[in-house]
Amino acid sequence: MRLWQQKKIQKLLLGPIRMNSIQEQWEAFSALVIPKGASKTQITEMRRAFYAGAESVLRIQWAIGDSAISEDAGVAILEGVHDECRRFADDVSNGKA
Repeated sequence: MRLWQQKKIQKLLLGPIRMNSIQEQWEAFSALVIPKGASKTQITEMRRAFYAGAESVLRIQWAIGDSAISEDAGVAILEGVHDECRRFADDVSNGKA
C-alpha cells in the first residue's frame, strides 16, 4: 500500500464522521482501498468484514446501555474502543497492519 493510501485510510478512520449510514461509510472506504482489478469475491468478503466490524461496535454500544454498566464504565469502554481504533490507524499508516 502506498503512503498516500495509508494517509487517506488513517484520515477516514480518525476523521470526523460526515456520513449517516454504514453503506455510505463502506462506499467511501472501498473507494480508497479496493484495487480496480479486485475480484467479486474479494469485494464481497471485504464488505462482509466491514459490516461485521460495524455490528461489533453496535454490540459494544448496546452492552454499555445495560443498567449494570455505570456511566463512568461506559465512558471508559468507549475510550478504550477509540484508543484501539487510533492504534490500528497508526499501524496502518506505519505499514504494520
